[in-house]
Amino acid sequence: MNEMIKEWLPYLIVGTACLSVLLLILVIVQSVKLSKMRRRYEGMMNGTGVQNLEELLMQMNLDLESMHVVQEKHAVQMKQLLQRVHEHAAHLGIERYNAFGEYGNNLSFSLALINDDHDGIVLTGIHGREHTYVYAKPVEKGQSQYTLSPEEQRSLETAISKVQAHLPKEN
Repeated sequence: MNEMIKEWLPYLIVGTACLSVLLLILVIVQSVKLSKMRRRYEGMMNGTGVQNLEELLMQMNLDLESMHVVQEKHAVQMKQLLQRVHEHAAHLGIERYNAFGEYGNNLSFSLALINDDHDGIVLTGIHGREHTYVYAKPVEKGQSQYTLSPEEQRSLETAISKVQAHLPKEN
């Protein structure tokens, strides 16, 4: 058995040497890769004030959560603002006319101010030689509980047509 070991001993030594050289080459390659990775890591972390990547990722996660909270708050505020804009009287129609055929130059008027839901008011100013009278009539859903004059009705219809013109088109 001793002779067998002696016979195989050179092969074992050469094999072990080859394996050692192969492992040495592998260690050198890994060392070079690790060195490159360390330089890239240090370059990435340079100027962040953070000592390790875990701290940086945790801080970024906290910042992201904070931004989500702020974004949700802004979405609620935007919805509230859009609702307020929708409720404001933004559409108007005006009709100028001469209330008394024999007097003046179309100094009387009817002005309709309504929102997107056709709620609002019709203001009428009747100008005469001695006095000017102003009347206000509420409007709900495009109708008034008070009788509207033809001029008031035309001003309201003009305002309603402007609402229709500004509504988004359905496809």
